[in-house]
Amino acid sequence: MLEKLTDWKYIALIIFLVIIGVAIPFLWNDELSQISSSGPFKENKVNILAVGYDSNVNGPSRADTIILISLDVETNEAGLIFLPRDTYVNSDKRKFTKLNSSHVYGGIELTRKTVEEMLEIDVDYYLETDFRGFEKIIDRLGGVNINVSRNLHYVDKAGGLYIDIPAGEQTLNGKEALEYVRYRDLRGDIGRIERQQKFLDAVLAKVLSPTIVTKIPGIIKEVNNAVNTNIPIQDITPFLNTAKEIDLSNIESKMLPGKAKYINGISYWVPDMQAAEIMVDNLIRNKSYLNNKDYQLNILNGVGESGAASKTAELLKKYGFQIADIGNADNYAYQNSIIKYYVKDDQETAAKIAELLGGKTEFIETDKNVSEEKNNKIEVIVGKGYSKSV
Repeated sequence: MLEKLTDWKYIALIIFLVIIGVAIPFLWNDELSQISSSGPFKENKVNILAVGYDSNVNGPSRADTIILISLDVETNEAGLIFLPRDTYVNSDKRKFTKLNSSHVYGGIELTRKTVEEMLEIDVDYYLETDFRGFEKIIDRLGGVNINVSRNLHYVDKAGGLYIDIPAGEQTLNGKEALEYVRYRDLRGDIGRIERQQKFLDAVLAKVLSPTIVTKIPGIIKEVNNAVNTNIPIQDITPFLNTAKEIDLSNIESKMLPGKAKYINGISYWVPDMQAAEIMVDNLIRNKSYLNNKDYQLNILNGVGESGAASKTAELLKKYGFQIADIGNADNYAYQNSIIKYYVKDDQETAAKIAELLGGKTEFIETDKNVSEEKNNKIEVIVGKGYSKSV
């Protein structure tokens, strides 16, 4: 059956999902032909928790990499939220205060419940792998090419950990790749998550090469050995159908918003729950965040108050919008915020921005050439009352 797989994007997506924990061990099982294509999903969003954990050789296994993945089986889009392992858990129900400790107390099931409670979402499925499996999968890929931004050097003699990765273009094998994504600098989890996101981009670049097809049998073997999942065989087909269509360049990834803070002498990542709710609502619960990132907004201060435009820009960025420019309007006497759009197809998006800011929309009719240039470009003039929304 492998010889029939000619869709490189499909193959690339499957390997990509393997790397972050979303592996489907039964992918090429002959039973697929007997499964109904209707699938069990009634909602268009399927949420999956992917966890990479420490080997428990030196103690209980803690969740080291935690990623919430949302697949839209209707639009074939995907969104990822990286959850720092030191995320503060403020709950009387738990014996722990760090998210990664949930794996120590109750394995993947407790980590799943903790994420669900913290973000007020439903997690449909989970997948987990230890880092030995991760190393083997990367080696089967033939390593990953990545530009290391600076020298990564760390020695922990007691833990038997020696990291020495020089800056520059490198082809990292499995062991080195694991060191790269786990390395902690002075920025702690934040710097590490940035490297993990960069690493995923490098994996995508690697697996998009047609030469990867010769390595698929070995990869499948490692996946079967390394991944633990609760996805039942009867639920595979919807993933399969989605995987074939997802545009790999349209996978949006973000980190749980918050800030580093010491509580009782212990370092935590304390989530900004207001910002997190916006991100989760848009990236996980519906698909607007993914659509909004295609828009370029010009934000203009129409009230004269310092920070009116920049604060509004920060709010709209939380909803996924790209900010092209921030400046001043032609005057400071705007009684309401005005959202100007130039293409009729952008009316719905403009209306949602107006609702968010308590403003009004205005369609600016232009000739065809100008209209094409203005596609996905919206101008926001911030008027009185903007502070109620930001």
